[in-house]
Order: sequence, then C-alpha cells, then structure tokens
Amino acid sequence: MKQTFVLLALCLAAACDLTGQALNGTCGTTIEDQMQYTERLMDNLARAESGQVSERGAVQYVPVHFHIVGDASGNGKHKENQILDQLCDMNEAYAPMDIRFFLSPHPTYGLFDYTINNDNVYVGQSNTFLMANRRHTGALNIFIVNQAFTGNNVLAYYSPGNDWVVSRKDQVNGTGNGTVPHEVGHFFSLRHTFYGYEDNPFNPNSSGWPVAPIIAPYHPGPNIDILTERQNGSNCANSADLICDTPPDYNFGSLQSGCNPYNGGAKDPLGTLVDPMENNYMSYFFNCGSSYQFTPMQQAAVLADLASPFRNYLDNVFSPIATSITTPPDLLQGPVDADTTDYYDQVLLNWHSVAGANRYLLEIDLNGFYNSPLRQAFIMTDTAKLFNNLSPNKKYFWRVRPFNEYVTCPESREKTFRTSLTSSTHDISELEGWQLAPNPTRGTESVQLFISASESFEAVVQVLDLTGRIVRTMDSQTVNAGENVLELPLYGLSEGLYMVMLQSSRGVASRKLTITR
Repeated sequence: MKQTFVLLALCLAAACDLTGQALNGTCGTTIEDQMQYTERLMDNLARAESGQVSERGAVQYVPVHFHIVGDASGNGKHKENQILDQLCDMNEAYAPMDIRFFLSPHPTYGLFDYTINNDNVYVGQSNTFLMANRRHTGALNIFIVNQAFTGNNVLAYYSPGNDWVVSRKDQVNGTGNGTVPHEVGHFFSLRHTFYGYEDNPFNPNSSGWPVAPIIAPYHPGPNIDILTERQNGSNCANSADLICDTPPDYNFGSLQSGCNPYNGGAKDPLGTLVDPMENNYMSYFFNCGSSYQFTPMQQAAVLADLASPFRNYLDNVFSPIATSITTPPDLLQGPVDADTTDYYDQVLLNWHSVAGANRYLLEIDLNGFYNSPLRQAFIMTDTAKLFNNLSPNKKYFWRVRPFNEYVTCPESREKTFRTSLTSSTHDISELEGWQLAPNPTRGTESVQLFISASESFEAVVQVLDLTGRIVRTMDSQTVNAGENVLELPLYGLSEGLYMVMLQSSRGVASRKLTITR
C-alpha cells in the first residue's frame, strides 16, 4: 500500500544501485494519498495566484502535538530532548513563510501524549481507533513510533484520511534531515516534486533512456495519466507537483548518495537536459542540511492551505510568553561536579529559574548519553526535583533544558555528582524523602523544603540554632501525598549552622542548614 522512494537516509555503496532504485528509507505518502488532496492543492494554488491569501509579515502560530508511542510494555518511547530539537528544526524550515509551530498541550494528556502503549501503533499503526481516540482535535498530530506503517523502509508518512503525520523515531531528531518538514509539507497539501515517479526513478535502465516518457510510469487508474514535467515549464501547471517554480525531477534523488548536483544526463520528453532542484524539501535528494528550502509557490500553497476552512481547527489565540531564551552558564545549583550527596536515597536536584521559560526538561542517568535503561526524564514547571530511587555510590549525570511551548532551541546545562553509601533515616512513616534548597544558602528571605510523602500528614517545622534554641517555627503545615514545596522564612537569622526539624504526631526528621552571608 505504501510505496517507496529514498528519503534523506545515508546511502552506502552496498545498499544503493546507482543505475536502479535505491531502498535506504522511504516515505509512505503514496500517489493515491496525494491524489486525495489534489483538489485542495489546486484550490490553494488558485487562491494564492488570485491574491486571496494575505502576504507574509505577520507570524502565524500553528499548534502541534506529539504522541510518544511505546510498545505494549511501555518501552521504546522516544526522548523528549530530540523532540524539542525537532520542533526547533521545523520552525527554521517554515520560517520563510512566517509560520511558527508551538507545543499544544492536550486537554487530557498534557504537553506530550505518553499514553499509547500498543504494539499495533508502535509497529504498523493498524490500531487507528486508538490513535484517533488520542488525537488532539486542535493541533497537527505527529505520532512517533518505532516502525512507520508495515515496511521497514518507511521512515514517515502523512495520512490524508486521518490528517495526521507518523514518523519513525530515528527521524525525529532536529538534525536537518528534512523528514518531518517534508511530511508536514504533505499535511499542507504539497506533492512530491517527482510525482508519478515514486516507484520508478528514471535511470539508464529505463525504457527510452535518456529521453523521459511523455506520461509518467505510474498510472493511478484507467484513463488517468500523470504528465512528465518539461524543463521549459510549458506543462508545469498540469504535471507532476502542479507547481511551476519547482523544476522537473524524475526521482533522481534516489539514485545518488547526497545533495550533489545531478549530472546523470536525463532529458525531458522534448529532449532537454533536466536540472532538478536538489535541495527542495519535497524532493528526495538527501543530506542537504541547512540548504533545504520550499520555493515561493510551494510556500504560497502552504499559506493558502493554512488559511483555508479545511484548517480551521488549527485556529488559536496563542501568544508566546517569550520569543527567545538564553540558558545561563550557572543554571544548575546542585549537586554539582565532584559533589557527593549526603544520602543516596534522598537527592535533591535544583536549578535557577530562567527568564522566558515556563518548563524545564530534567534528565538523569548513569551515563552522559542519557540512553541507559535507568534514564529518568521529567517535564518540570518547578526548579527542583527530589529523588529517592537512586543507587548508592554511583556517578550520575544530570542536565536541565529550559524551554517554553514555542522556544525549544535553548541548550541544556549538565553536571555530575556521586551518591553516598548512606541511607536517610527518619521516624515519620508517611515521609518518603525531604531536602532543603538551596543549602548552603546565601539568601536572607527563605529556603524551600521539598517533601515527598506517601500519605498526607500535619507537621510543624522548626529551626534550631547550635545551642538548641528554637529560632523559627511554622505551625500547622499540611503535607499532601506526593510532591510538596514549603517556604521556610530565614529573615533575621545570622550566619551559621542550624538544624531544621520536621515534626508530626508520628515522629520527627531533621536536616542541617547552613546560612552564609
């Protein structure tokens, strides 16, 4: 069902036949799929030509929602860090159109949808009922899977019937490979530049070489022909991709190993040498990196599609809280390099808030690649996270990346620490862990208590100096089940070492606090 052509994948000599068809990775958006939106494409082009679409100049924000799919056991989900990179790459690809994509939280499933743990979505997407059930009705939906459709070579595809994009997870990485921007091009009604030659790239083994046939080799049905586009553009409006500023391309990208200029010698039906646009997003020349682009007519078609009633569900009133974020060098507060934690089962990671950011991606692992089975990742709105599940005497890597729904390009900051051999003990049975931050503190106003509890309980917080004198008391503090943050005021306390006591009717727990000036 899904037909094949090379899509932005590394071509090795053992895998490519330079006189035939290469099979290094394919797009699953078929000719039949593209035929489903041909009328829409033609209408978009007509409205763009007649001036019915507003000119560029005002940024249009397009909501997008990523579904991070796992297998039946919940394993194999793609990493958030690479999704943020991919969104950054998409915004660069569509910047010439003044289109900006932003992460649109699902009303039920949040910023990313982690709820699909199903083998028939993870591999093959036969469970479209589940996919439709999780669909964000107000956004472009992108499902990140292990295997796209039924073929190992399919890297990604756009489903016009479901109006969503599916991509293999190794294609979602923001490295400029063009796969996701290409499929989003289909979403906005664009065809392949080599439409009609998907399964039959024109090459020296083709009949009639080097002169291409008048009719493309693929025949959608009886009395339905696809015209081969001519180099002089005389039939551009009713051939191939229907767009006149994209030159002819008979799927030459599948016959060479990079973005080098095509010099294979193919001629159009009139006998003129063909000069394709290698770096077009909708072609299949790969490794073009930052030089990929959409032509002005392709851009006009995309903008017309976005402005059409068909895309009304993408209407939004989104306005970013910031359009740029700078990650400070000293983002991470602690623990930092060479630190050994007091306890291995109560480790608090904390960082500074960053202007313009309303979320932080926190990752922690035993290696700096963040790819071990023990990797943990969290999308945080706070600036600290208490861990009670780390192993003793281990070196951990951790990093934090600030971002908001629109600005996802900021870099992470990374530190390491080593856990101690000591386990934390306390007498409050409901208390799973707690820590103070920052500690030591130079502040004169407050310090935060991060508390994790299995059940709710009432507590009193007291601060004692070295003589045992109570210098601060917070009565009747409710600690809820789960994560809690309490503010402990420090005004009036001098420099020195203190003991912070957390007391309930069932026991007491204590932590040292150092105040510096």
